[in-house]
Amino acid sequence: MLKIIKQISILILLVLILIFPYFVFGAETYKGPTLKAGLQGFGSASGYLTNVTQTTAAEIAGTAVSIFLSILGVIFIVLMLYGGYLWMMARGNEDQLTKAKELIQAAIIGLIITVSAYALSFFIFNRITRQALTAPGAGGGAGAGSGGGSGCQYGTNPDGSCKPQPGGS
Repeated sequence: MLKIIKQISILILLVLILIFPYFVFGAETYKGPTLKAGLQGFGSASGYLTNVTQTTAAEIAGTAVSIFLSILGVIFIVLMLYGGYLWMMARGNEDQLTKAKELIQAAIIGLIITVSAYALSFFIFNRITRQALTAPGAGGGAGAGSGGGSGCQYGTNPDGSCKPQPGGS
């Protein structure tokens, strides 16, 4: 009886694990006013470029590095599976057991290097793309209208012309 209860509990747990992501992805279907639209309005009022549609070189390089490191992660999984298989099939043979241990250790060292490289590249490309999206001289601050930046006191329109004074002529 205890064995049946244990099996049913495991089955329910597995079903819940498979069903929960469905509810998380269901949040994407919300069609009301989005946070992105509000943030774009706030960003344009603050002087950031919000209508950037071109892919920058930094984004392309970041995507290429991410793909490369993802492939290395898949290679790690394959090496770990192969090392585990060799370990199971060693059957007491010390040479095969040593080979399997060395393979698993090398795979773990490779994973550490890969995760470190991914974290470093994510940090660097995140900083590069953040600077690329900032419009130099746009927005408020001490430099606006004082000869530096765009020279427009109230910011610029998308076509590059100066915005008029709010509420004025």
